[in-house]
Amino acid sequence: MQLLKKITILLCFLSLIAFISCSAEDKSGVKEKDNADGTEITGGGKSGNSGTDGGSGTGGNSGTDGGSGTGGTSGTGEGSGTGGSSETGGGSGTGGGTETTEEGNFYPPFGDYKYREIGYSSSGEDLTITKVSKVDENTTKIKGHANSYGGAKRFDFDISKWKKTIKDGKDIKSEAIEIKDNDNGYKDISIVYYYDSSTLEITFKSVDSVKDCLFKGKKISE
Repeated sequence: MQLLKKITILLCFLSLIAFISCSAEDKSGVKEKDNADGTEITGGGKSGNSGTDGGSGTGGNSGTDGGSGTGGTSGTGEGSGTGGSSETGGGSGTGGGTETTEEGNFYPPFGDYKYREIGYSSSGEDLTITKVSKVDENTTKIKGHANSYGGAKRFDFDISKWKKTIKDGKDIKSEAIEIKDNDNGYKDISIVYYYDSSTLEITFKSVDSVKDCLFKGKKISE
């Protein structure tokens, strides 16, 4: 009876060892299917594809591509560096049209000319008026008073020739060039009539003075 018990215990022990051995084989030696791509793996579990895959690490076209590095047209092109028209063109540098002069009997319009800067004499005579009149066909008389350092200086001139200035066909001024001083006491006499402003301007000096006497008046009547 005791012997049967020992045999039974031994069988149970051997069965237990066999069971433990089978369990260990299931954990390490059983082949499985990989869920991802169906390949069989053993032992070390599941793994992916090889670390090196695809094409070569250097791909695409050569590093130097396209045309030559120097292209396009030459750095100097078209016409010469100096072009266009000449810098000097058009009319004369002085501009303003053509000016001419001619001599003759170009006297100012006859009549009275007034210069308010002179005033009146102590006797009440109006010294502001200078008169231009005709002596004969070739002579013009200009008689009146000029402002002389706050006073008045009488003059009486006969003019037989004038010089007229014309610009672009327009009369500019007439200057007396042959003057007879009837008072015989003046020098540096200048008599000019300006057409655009109808102004008669007369300057002269006394023989004993360097200061100008002046008349500058506009025509007020015939």
